[in-house]
Amino acid sequence: MENVHKSADRPWIGECINLKNFRDQWFELINYSGGEFLKGNIPEQDHLRLEEECGSAALECPYQKDIELCSELEVPEGVELKTLIEQKADLQKRVEDPQYKSFVYANSKYVNYPTPKISTYKKAKSELPFEPVSEPEIILSVQVFRPEKQSNSYIKSALPRFPVFQVDQEFLVLGSQYLTELRDKIDCISDRVIPGDFSEHPDLEPDVTCKDLYKSGFFYIDGVFYNDMRDSDCRDYSETIIKWSQDKRRGIGPFQKALMEHCQFIDLNIQLGYPYVYIHQGNCEHITVFNDVQMFSHHYCQNRNDYPLIDLKPKKRVLCMACHIYTAGWVVYENKRLPENPFFFCKQCFRNFNYDENNRKIGNFR
Repeated sequence: MENVHKSADRPWIGECINLKNFRDQWFELINYSGGEFLKGNIPEQDHLRLEEECGSAALECPYQKDIELCSELEVPEGVELKTLIEQKADLQKRVEDPQYKSFVYANSKYVNYPTPKISTYKKAKSELPFEPVSEPEIILSVQVFRPEKQSNSYIKSALPRFPVFQVDQEFLVLGSQYLTELRDKIDCISDRVIPGDFSEHPDLEPDVTCKDLYKSGFFYIDGVFYNDMRDSDCRDYSETIIKWSQDKRRGIGPFQKALMEHCQFIDLNIQLGYPYVYIHQGNCEHITVFNDVQMFSHHYCQNRNDYPLIDLKPKKRVLCMACHIYTAGWVVYENKRLPENPFFFCKQCFRNFNYDENNRKIGNFR
């Protein structure tokens, strides 16, 4: 896939990292550095100098004792920093063009901003039994993107407004965990869809979801398809792709495959920032990116059973296309009385529009 992505030309993609070597080398370096420092015979004068230069007092600025919070940002004149120049031009454009200002504010609500990283972990209430994390251990930050929208006339016209690739969820996973543990934690609306046509019997309580029926899926990481084959009904999605890629004219491959349930994250070779893929439900594709890897420390949650830990939750909900107030609970297909196909309804609008007072179906739809 390097012929496609060309990671050498993309500065945000890092070099290939063997996670097991990363863990072992850093653990060895930390132990070596700490041991040699404690054994060293440092003169008292050097101790005082280190305390003066590296202590918290060195972080104080005599010209800025108090931090003033303000609602408006004023960029000073004569700045040469490009980010501030661009920010100043954008703020001025918002003042001069009210339509642009409205567009910026409307567009920002569709962006799921990552939560700020802090040095200490805020303990959340957990009902899981406590199991300490065995060290040495690494912790990875994994971003799962929202599935790419299919191209149609509405999406093409809305592209400037809706981001094409948008981070939907972010997880913290341990190197000793298996890929299946991350897969079971990923929340996608495609898994919650109720299969079948319920238009004739809308009061019938569904007992299965697509996740219960279609359990297959895989991660594609560094030329390897990691298939989930834990259930007897699971299919090997990668087999068709591997056969398709064997044509040398396509310029991709060769690929390998392995079992997701037998692979730990510590066994992977990854590139930070590289677009890997998670596929489930046949054609629901999520770009998956490893954006950080660190040594595990006391700053993180100490209960192994809490991992994968959700660091960023899905933000966007699907609104009812009739009232634009409540969350959609029904999807209607092939209804000629509607301007869009499919059409999303909340429970109340679904009843009021598609059924009469005797609860009989109006028109043909599914």
